[in-house]
Order: sequence, then structure tokens, then C-alpha cells
Amino acid sequence: MAEFKRDDVLRKVQRGESVARADLRELDLSHANLERADLRRSDLEGANLEGVHLAGAQLRNASLREAYMVAADLREANLENADLEGARLEGADLRGANLSRASLEGANLTGARLNGAELSYAQLESAVLGGADLSNAVMVHAELSHAYLGGAKLNGAKLTNADLSKANLEEADLRQAELTGADLKGANLNGAKTSNGLPGAAAARPTNGSAAANARYFGRGDVLKGATLRLEAGARVEVESLFEQCTIELGEGTELVVGSGGILSDCTVVGHGSIQIAGKFYERKSPGIVGPTQLVVSAGGCLVAEVEQAVEATRFAFEPGSNLRVKIRNSRSKDKGGKS
Repeated sequence: MAEFKRDDVLRKVQRGESVARADLRELDLSHANLERADLRRSDLEGANLEGVHLAGAQLRNASLREAYMVAADLREANLENADLEGARLEGADLRGANLSRASLEGANLTGARLNGAELSYAQLESAVLGGADLSNAVMVHAELSHAYLGGAKLNGAKLTNADLSKANLEEADLRQAELTGADLKGANLNGAKTSNGLPGAAAARPTNGSAAANARYFGRGDVLKGATLRLEAGARVEVESLFEQCTIELGEGTELVVGSGGILSDCTVVGHGSIQIAGKFYERKSPGIVGPTQLVVSAGGCLVAEVEQAVEATRFAFEPGSNLRVKIRNSRSKDKGGKS
């Protein structure tokens, strides 16, 4: 049972008194004005904090497990080391809040505003952040494995060394995000918007014509593991990075260029696009390349894979000086008399 009643808490806050270390479990404080309240180490587990005004409040080391905080105002609040596991924070305003080392495992932050928030070392495993605004948030070493970030705004976010393994980043905005050292193994990046590639790559190189808008460049020194990339029709993608155990799905007319510094190790490329290899490609399982319209291996390039041709037959070009261990087979549709 809570140590204080709602009116007791409001009176103490209005008088500028501390409510630190108080037992406020399951207390109804919905829509209360608790701006700049001192609630350090207080126990608010299961409390109703819907629409509460906590801007600038001190909630360091507080327990907010399973708290209902939908549409709460937590701007500039200090939630360092707070326990928010399983909390409901849909539509909450956390702009500029300090959530470093906070536990948000399994929390629901759908549509929350976290612009410029501090989330370094925060625990966000399996958290729901669909449509959340995390632009310019600091998320260094944040744990985001299995988190849902579909449609989230992460433009300008600092995700250095963050764990995004098996996270869903579908349609997320990652333009200008810092992803150096981030773990994206098994992450879903379908439709993700990037200007710098992944992770921490240089900006997209310009190309001629309308293809410039769909150009992507993955720079030297970067590593992408276990990711699935679905590339838009007509896009041009240049890889100078190390991709390991990745699946790349090419849209109609997509151009994939593996530059001289690029390595696709244990990868699979599928789709009706054009592939040029000046670096190295090693398949994970056969066939490693399925259905390309054209496959070119430049001098110095290396291809070790089985290639399944497109239905209308793939165009091949192997330049002198290329290194090949290639098996070419007809498409399975052609083998079955054109039936798929």
C-alpha cells in the first residue's frame, strides 16, 4: 500500500519538499503537476501517471516498473538508472531527458518524443519504439536487441557500439546517424532511409540522372553482419565494406557494385538486378547468386559461388585477371519448362 495519498504528494511538491524514497506503488497521480519534483529512489511501480507533468523532475534510481505513463510530460527529467521495465510510455514527451543506464526492457514507447535524449548504456531489449522520434538522441552502447523501431526517426542519433541485433528498423530514418561499431546482426533494415550507409559509412556518391536519389555507399572499414537488405528498384549500391552472412535482395534494375575493397563473405544475393564484382564474393550456401540480369567480375575481382541464371538467361562478363570458382546453372523455372 502506498505510503502517501495523492493529495499528500501534491502538497509536498507544491511546498518544494522532497518525496524521495517514498512508497508510491500503484498510486493514481494521473494528470498531476509534479514538475521538478524530487522523486529520487521512490517506488512508483504500477502507478497511474497518465498525462502527469514531470518536466525537470528528479527520478534517478526510481522504480517505475509497469507504470502507466501514456502522454506523460518528462521533458528534461533525470531518469538515470531508473527502472522502467514494462512501462507504458506511448506518446510520452521525453525530449532532453536523461535515461542513461535506465532499464526500459519491454517498455512501450510507441510515438514517444525522445529528441536529444540521453540513452547511453540504456537497456531497451524488446522495447517497442515504433514511430518514436529519437532524432539526435545519444544511444552509445545502448542495448536494443529485438527492439521494434519501425518507422522511428533516428536521424542524427549517436548509436556508436549500440546492440541492434535482430532489431526491426523497417522504414526507420537513419540519415546522418552514427553507427560505427553498432551490431546489426540479423536486423531488419527493409526500407530504412540512410544517407551515410551502414554503419558509419561515407555519404552516398553522386551518380548521373534520377539514380542519384537512390544511390547508397557502404564505406571502407565498416562491418555489417547477418542483415537482410532489400534494395529499391533502380537503385545503385556500392559496397567497399565487409558484409558477413547477409542477404541482399535486388529490386528490378538495381545495380550492385562490390568495389575493390568490398568483401561479401558467406552472403546471398537474390533478384533481377546487375552485379559487378571488383572485390570479393563468397557464398554461404549454393546458389549464392540467384536471378541476376548481368554479372561482371572485373580484373582482380574474386567470385566463389554457384550462380542460378535469370529465366531469360544472365549476361556474364569475366575480365582477364579475375579469380573465379563458379558453377552456372539454368533457372529452376527454366529447368521445369518455364513453370514456377
